[in-house]
Amino acid sequence: MDETQYNNEQIYQALVCLKAEGLSNQEISGYAKESFGFEQQNYVNAVLHELEFAEKLNRTITSYDHQYLFQLIYQAVISGMGEAKILEVCQNFCNLSDLAFAKLCLRYILINRIPGEYEIQVFEQDLYQMYREGKSYLDFVQLAENTENMHFKQLGYRAANLVAKATGEKISLPAATQIQQQGLSISNEASNTQSTSITGNVLVGVLQDFGIDCKYVDTKTGPTFNRVKVKLAKGVSFKKVQGLGNDLVQQLGDELKIENPPMISVVPGAVVFDIPRLDRKKAYFADYVKFSEEFDINFIVIPGGVDVDGTYVEIPLYDENVTHILGGGRTRGGKSQFERAAVLYLARRYPPGVVRLVLSDVKRVTFGCFDRLPHLIAPVAKDAIATLKLLEYLVAEQEFRYQEFERVSVEKVAQYNQMFPAAPMTRIVCLIDECFDLLSDPNCKDQIELMLMKLLAKAGAAGIHILLFTQRPDKDVIKPLIRSNCPAKVAFATSRPEDSGIILGDPDDNRAASLLGFGDMLYKSPLGVIRLQGVYLGDEKKDFEQYLEEAKNHASSVTPWNSGLDFASFNSSITLEKSTRLVTKVDQLEEFSSNITFDEATKSSIISLHKRGYELHEIVQELFELSRADGRRYKRLRDAVAEFISGLESSDDI
Repeated sequence: MDETQYNNEQIYQALVCLKAEGLSNQEISGYAKESFGFEQQNYVNAVLHELEFAEKLNRTITSYDHQYLFQLIYQAVISGMGEAKILEVCQNFCNLSDLAFAKLCLRYILINRIPGEYEIQVFEQDLYQMYREGKSYLDFVQLAENTENMHFKQLGYRAANLVAKATGEKISLPAATQIQQQGLSISNEASNTQSTSITGNVLVGVLQDFGIDCKYVDTKTGPTFNRVKVKLAKGVSFKKVQGLGNDLVQQLGDELKIENPPMISVVPGAVVFDIPRLDRKKAYFADYVKFSEEFDINFIVIPGGVDVDGTYVEIPLYDENVTHILGGGRTRGGKSQFERAAVLYLARRYPPGVVRLVLSDVKRVTFGCFDRLPHLIAPVAKDAIATLKLLEYLVAEQEFRYQEFERVSVEKVAQYNQMFPAAPMTRIVCLIDECFDLLSDPNCKDQIELMLMKLLAKAGAAGIHILLFTQRPDKDVIKPLIRSNCPAKVAFATSRPEDSGIILGDPDDNRAASLLGFGDMLYKSPLGVIRLQGVYLGDEKKDFEQYLEEAKNHASSVTPWNSGLDFASFNSSITLEKSTRLVTKVDQLEEFSSNITFDEATKSSIISLHKRGYELHEIVQELFELSRADGRRYKRLRDAVAEFISGLESSDDI
């Protein structure tokens, strides 16, 4: 086919038709490769990326999940789609709020993303061409200043420094300062790269001594460890290197100054060895957690930690892949720091009208400092009985929320809050510090286990999040149903490999036993496993107390939806078992008795349902499970409820 017969407009229309007929990008690219030259093949690929981006944004929703939108824009950028085209598509499909977010995302990605190898080669060729043309170092400085991407900017400043030295030009003071700062950064980076490359090559040499054919790829330096990536030769099984941790300590302990076995993991296309750093860094809470930005009630997160790239990672409780967390680890593993950082962040970041807290601390050492927070639904539970009552309350709250969902025809709390932004449902975060002690309590373990199973099965969609932590992850105490219903896991250093497998939900995954303690952790969700250095609240008590005082004085401008449940007057036996207890109470009344009285919990439930628009017969059916078919009993209960509501209306109580 003669490619000159078709202009870009004709090709574009043809691609739209082919996509409408259901052809995949791969099939269309194959036809383009057979039919067109290099330039028009590139045009076809660019259009396909644009159409795919528009197709993903073309959804019948009012607003996009910002994490989803960020990922779409990032994929569009790395596929080579231009900035103007990305913004044009976003303007066609996004509302004003999402469009503003998309612009910020695009700017952030363009500035901070790491360019591909081909892009770097092209930029370096341009720099070399400028040098051959005899350009001054000032031209290179100007190029660097006009370049948005930080990686290309550093290359520009480095080239300016080299050109100035080669030509003997005297650098002016402002440019010298800028080049010196950038050059220092590059110099330090090069020094670190050289050091870590030596570590990688030494490691590969030892592996080859063990008869493992492999080659060194690269090394990344995180706050806790250096991650050495190694490519195994074809036919070499991961199992050959999986158990070499102690052997590597024995072989490399003196040379690389390592005392603990490195964690060994599989990543796409390679194996990574996490070599502990001697100069380990702390990830201070104050350095990474910011409270100045405006919060979003639909995006509730807690601090996670810092990954090997130095990126601060938050754990999104709102994400359906998280919702509930099971965590554990030995003493001094960093578990308590993680829990306290989560509570402090939630209380300081979000007002009580957006997030409420439920805390259980049977050891009485983790959450005592939070006892006066306005976010607390009840005082910190310090024994199994108090914890059981809190869990029963949450189950009742969960059921009331689902009744409200049914009334307004939504499925989860995010949809409800989008529908009623003026009176949103609060997120409730329940942290239980030592679930092992509760689940092995001789008097309450069965009831606690039952309440947890009910919550873990349904509460996430209702905006109630359960975070369970323990130092002793016993598989016979923490039942598989509880573990499997916690989609996210947080594993700190464990004393035994089998403890690692219990926490991470995989009997063969013993990596937590190789963690270094003091905040070194694995965060696992259905999307994968990330090794993080958990944030550290700091050595200065006054800093912690300042955050705590700010949280205690956190004023709420949000008036949330109210279920009508009040913990102070909550009666679990009535609320949770109303379908049997209340009907039994009615059955025990004298057949011709005309006096029916309600306790405080029942009165509260009647008021709550009436406020939410329930009809009289719906209230009787919901609370007492009686309908018109029940005859006299139904009529007497209905009349009693009507009389109670009438009395409230006449006294202006509702």
